[in-house]
Amino acid sequence: MKRYIIVGVVAVLVFFAGVQFGVSYFSDVAKSTGNEVSTGNFDIGISKDGKRFYDDYKLFSFNDVAPGENRTFTFYVKNRGDYPVSSISLLFNTTDLEDGQLSKAEALVDSTPEVGELSKYLTIKDFRVEFNGTETVLNDYIGKTLREVNMSELNIFNGSLKPDEQIKVTITIGLSPSAGNDCLTDSADVELIITASQ
Repeated sequence: MKRYIIVGVVAVLVFFAGVQFGVSYFSDVAKSTGNEVSTGNFDIGISKDGKRFYDDYKLFSFNDVAPGENRTFTFYVKNRGDYPVSSISLLFNTTDLEDGQLSKAEALVDSTPEVGELSKYLTIKDFRVEFNGTETVLNDYIGKTLREVNMSELNIFNGSLKPDEQIKVTITIGLSPSAGNDCLTDSADVELIITASQ
């Protein structure tokens, strides 16, 4: 009799253990699909008129500049992305070129006939940025030649340029009155690299 009671108690314990710790007979699953994480676009564009913006665009071409003359160009930088832009820099990548054979007058004074000299005579006369009706003159760069600022990152904007906002940049470059015959018939290929950071 004791044996039947012990076997019965063990059987009951095994049954309850199976109910508490075993696999249930009912189950259900819920799932979530199509979840995603993405980033927005970070994009700036440049323009001559502030209306149509491009990734790559020729902003100026000055011909037959004489010593003492100034030329001004204006361009716009627009935030075409989804995030605010906190800083914008400008880098002049200037390459001096000899345009063909040296002229007779140039040959008398130019000791480097394979390399142009123009950028050492091209001086930044004025440099200003306008944003939301406020104009800032960038005095740190005025008076420097294109050769002096070549491949240097010039900080032109700090703040918050929100999506669809733009800045206007105006730069005046002058050919030094002291420019001599060594830069006759020379040219300077000026690439502007505009970099925006978040």
